[in-house]
Amino acid sequence: MNSLFIDTHDKDIIITLFKNGKVLEASLKSSERHHSDFTMPMIESVLKNNNLTVHELDEILVVNGPGSFTGVRIGVTIAKTLAYTLNIPIKTITSLECLAVSSNIKEKKISIIRDVKGVFCSLFDENNNLIAEPSYMTNSNFDEYIKNNDIKSKAIIEEISYDFEKIYSQFNNIEQQNAHEVKPIYIKEIEVLKNDKNC
Repeated sequence: MNSLFIDTHDKDIIITLFKNGKVLEASLKSSERHHSDFTMPMIESVLKNNNLTVHELDEILVVNGPGSFTGVRIGVTIAKTLAYTLNIPIKTITSLECLAVSSNIKEKKISIIRDVKGVFCSLFDENNNLIAEPSYMTNSNFDEYIKNNDIKSKAIIEEISYDFEKIYSQFNNIEQQNAHEVKPIYIKEIEVLKNDKNC
């Protein structure tokens, strides 16, 4: 089983190739605003380095956000195109879930991605099961939420290195999607006014 993982939600492009759940190669490039220039060449390079062609891929795994508009759109579009043209399964995972899964925290935890005014966040249980869908909170509301729910500072996860094999294992719990139905999640203040909604 050859699996290709694509993540372009942030300034770094991450392309990882798995063979039966084990990492064959993980490639990372910081590109800021040039994801469209580098993502496909990185995929081609990772496949070539491991003597594979795109036609030998068995599934596509993609981070569908939340993240920057352009970055997420590029990764999701490439993933959908590959899955559709190769007629292979595609699965999605959020960047917030990648952070939670990669951590070693064995208690209730919250993953966050910040912007200037607040955080996009998701709450997970001790087994990395999603408690609530991703939502947006202003900084003040987020601080209040953390305090009221007694979430320890060590259980707030942001900007940690991915554990790719843990992420791959998490994909085993995720159902495949129709490529046409895969939708990106962008970082924006989609729920700023819904202050009563928890993460």
